[in-house]
Amino acid sequence: MSERLVGTRNSPQASGFGLIELMIALALGSLLVLTVATLFSDSSRALTEINRSGRHLETGLYAMDRIAAELSLVGYWGEADTPIDADDQVYGVLRSSETGDLEVLGYPAVPPLCVGSGVTGFDPRVELGFAMEFPLLSDLGSQLNATMSASACGAGATTASAASAFFAIRRASTCATGEAGVAATNRCRALENGFHLQTNGCRDPNDNLEGGEVKLHRVSDASVASLLPYTRYDCQTNAPIYRFISRIYYVSQSDELIRLRLDYVGAGAGTYVEELVAEGVEHLVFEWFIDSTGNGQYDRVETTLTPQDAGNVVGAKIWLVVRSLKPRSDFEDVSTYTIAGQPWTAPDGMRNYPRALHSRMVALPNIAGRRK
Repeated sequence: MSERLVGTRNSPQASGFGLIELMIALALGSLLVLTVATLFSDSSRALTEINRSGRHLETGLYAMDRIAAELSLVGYWGEADTPIDADDQVYGVLRSSETGDLEVLGYPAVPPLCVGSGVTGFDPRVELGFAMEFPLLSDLGSQLNATMSASACGAGATTASAASAFFAIRRASTCATGEAGVAATNRCRALENGFHLQTNGCRDPNDNLEGGEVKLHRVSDASVASLLPYTRYDCQTNAPIYRFISRIYYVSQSDELIRLRLDYVGAGAGTYVEELVAEGVEHLVFEWFIDSTGNGQYDRVETTLTPQDAGNVVGAKIWLVVRSLKPRSDFEDVSTYTIAGQPWTAPDGMRNYPRALHSRMVALPNIAGRRK
């Protein structure tokens, strides 16, 4: 019998990955996904923190701009000569020829903060007239809380931070207004029965006008021409008319920069309207540069102002601490900030909020008069 050789066929090798290869691939893929997710999360978190930091830095710059702009105009009264002597019998807004039957005698030596509301029992016009002699007041929030009654500054006014500074300003608007057409042309706020100022530019002995007399009246479109009829130096065209501005800036206990502004709308009494300027403002301090000798150079620096010193302020340094609106769990502010020569640290319970310290110098050219 012949022997048969049985040939063997080798089966082709199976294609694809084995279990071990699949497990390795899955592990590497998971690691790659985790790495990408971690990078994305870290980048997103970093971007969020950058945005938050940018927002509170922007808030600080905005708040600083608002305060600096207000201070640079303190003591501005349009064409009126400064300093103001309210009851001067030739030029003052409360001279007897202007006030008529209004009671002026017995008014407080220093006007209250929220003038123009009539809370003293005197006519609001009298309050605003005497306030022109004190265009700047500043102290700590504790003093503001003690003297700012609800009836004078509006019911429900936000309570001030006791340790931060406040300042009150009285000045004329920089926008020369008039009847409706004039206000619209100059893009000024409408008269709205607000108190406005006008200074006479015409010297006319026949009408007992020396040139420089100042009028202060509450006017509307219907009454402005009769109550504020002064003219320019040509004795023909109307002299500029400016709204009387009274404002108070302070830091609230909720870390907000607040502005109270005098508002007159309709026939009612003047009231102070509260406005939010900026959130996250923790602390406000001023250094006031005072020229006591009148030579144009400051000789003292104070952090609070007496009414007597306020008229001699030639400059100010503003210090402002602004924090983020949201805390960071991985952050703790243990820094000691030097503000106006004094140490300041973040309050307890608020140290995981990032913050920034801003400062700026500003000249006050109007309040102390021409000293340069």
